[in-house]
Amino acid sequence: MRKTYILLFLAFFIVHCHCPVFAQDENYDAVYLRLTKEFTLNSDGSIDYRYIKQQKLQTYRSFHNLYGETFIPYNPQFQSLKINEAYLIMADGKKVSSPANAFNEVLPAAAVNAPAYNGLREMVITHTGTERNAVINLDYELHSKKDFYPCLMGNELLAETEPVKQLTVTIRVPSGMKLHYKILHSAVQPVIVTEGNFQVYNWKFTDVTPISTEEFQKGGNDLYPRLLFSTAPDRSGIYQEFMQQPAFSYSLNGEMEKLAASLVTENKEKTTLLLKLQEKVVNEFRLYPVQLKLTGFTCRTPIETWNSNGGTLAEKAILLTALLQKAGIDANPVFVVRNTWYDDSIGSLSDIDNILVKAETQGTGPVYLSVNTLNPQNLLFCSPGRVFVNLKSSKTEVLKTEESPSQASLKGTFSLDGKKQLTGEVLFNEKNCINPWLSLLRDKDKAKSLIGEGLSATDLKDQGIHSIGMTESSIGYSVQKEKPFQEDSGYYFFPLPVLTNGIEDMGIHLLPKNRITTLEIPCLIEENDSFTFNLPEGMKSFIPEETRELKNKIGSFTFSRKTKRNQVIITRSLKYFQTLIPPESYSSFRDLQSLWNAEKYRQLILVEKQ
Repeated sequence: MRKTYILLFLAFFIVHCHCPVFAQDENYDAVYLRLTKEFTLNSDGSIDYRYIKQQKLQTYRSFHNLYGETFIPYNPQFQSLKINEAYLIMADGKKVSSPANAFNEVLPAAAVNAPAYNGLREMVITHTGTERNAVINLDYELHSKKDFYPCLMGNELLAETEPVKQLTVTIRVPSGMKLHYKILHSAVQPVIVTEGNFQVYNWKFTDVTPISTEEFQKGGNDLYPRLLFSTAPDRSGIYQEFMQQPAFSYSLNGEMEKLAASLVTENKEKTTLLLKLQEKVVNEFRLYPVQLKLTGFTCRTPIETWNSNGGTLAEKAILLTALLQKAGIDANPVFVVRNTWYDDSIGSLSDIDNILVKAETQGTGPVYLSVNTLNPQNLLFCSPGRVFVNLKSSKTEVLKTEESPSQASLKGTFSLDGKKQLTGEVLFNEKNCINPWLSLLRDKDKAKSLIGEGLSATDLKDQGIHSIGMTESSIGYSVQKEKPFQEDSGYYFFPLPVLTNGIEDMGIHLLPKNRITTLEIPCLIEENDSFTFNLPEGMKSFIPEETRELKNKIGSFTFSRKTKRNQVIITRSLKYFQTLIPPESYSSFRDLQSLWNAEKYRQLILVEKQ
């Protein structure tokens, strides 16, 4: 019997020692046993990319919803795809090779309704024989012709949505050529060797932590390991090369010139004119979500974009720039790059986070506009931690944005009559990022939508004091609400008004007890609300007076409810000192936000006097 136990123990030990998946990985849908990415710049200028993965499927969801298929988009005019291996090892060890009908070329979703890019293709590989504990094996190469890309460059996120046991990134460049690179949030350094006519850079990572599914993480997966690289030695050179395309001549046809001229005639004020042109490009031209990488970092001309009634983000930016310039407004496209990704010594186009248009008029100064949506505020105030690269014909100008703390206040004075009808006045003031300057220039009535909860747009009547500026705006309304209360068992409930674009707009309502990743709020913000309610003789506040204060290293919260004769005065405020909340400070943030969200600090409760 003892011998049998020993044999069973040895068998168990051997099996588990050779299993590459550890207990902590079993909670994930899948795990990458091996993931390899290879980039090769050939001596003739062509580029090869090779991708190899061994992925173990651990749940039914992994192959029914997540990894049952692999998608490989490419441009067949300039790129050729070769599948080296595609097979699956089932749980019992049986090998299942992907049959011919498992490989199907389709139009990428990004190119749907984009006739100019209907030549793009996406290879869909359907993995055959999937089941729990099966292992997908895939190896493919993508060859790009010479001059399709201006250089070898990349922006590789070194983490996946599942754990990676072994990750290898290899970059080969011709001997004598220097690779410029930077690695973020990792201490791993490359092993550099010479192989024939190539200088080879090799990074190896083990037990790579997966990307968390927690909400409100820093955008762009910016706190995970990342490798930035390029064979171009500087930024200005590759930007200037990008602008050598015919698109940047900003040529217009007769119809486009006629439109610009008519809008100039109808809109004498320059700021109104640039907003009308933005509305034209945003609302009437479809956005083709085709990545610049798939187009070889090329753009069609403004005339081509106009005639096709749609374009990529870059093409719409070039179109808006051309129309603005024709209307007599100084304008140029703008690349937006995250500050942590930007490095002057790494010439790259693969780290572009967004593309805007800068329009400058006398009096207002530079205004940064989206070509995808009608941004409510100058995006200069809403893009902290970014580098704006202004693409001008003579040179590129670089601007590093700074944090512009936002402030908001909402003040209301209300009276209740014997019929419990509410009248009064409300005034809001907003500064910097949350100030809806451009929205209010388009339509001052948009201000009504900024007040919610206890008041709606129909309750706001005559617009009173208003001041609309780029950095600060104030608007007041008279208030009339016939049925402000919800009655329940003799208690009358009135939700306090809120600013819909202030702290409420962050949407942070569900706060789990613990957090493992850094939380990011959109901007530094301070909000102050103050409400005075004049009550009729027969009513009083049900909740007694209360004062609550909390201040910690993340921010501060204050609340006050006071009664004075027939008045109830409620004030509350919340201020955050930082936008990034590390896990060790999350409990402090949670305490503050929970107080702000607490229902008892967000409503007025009245009862009738006995």
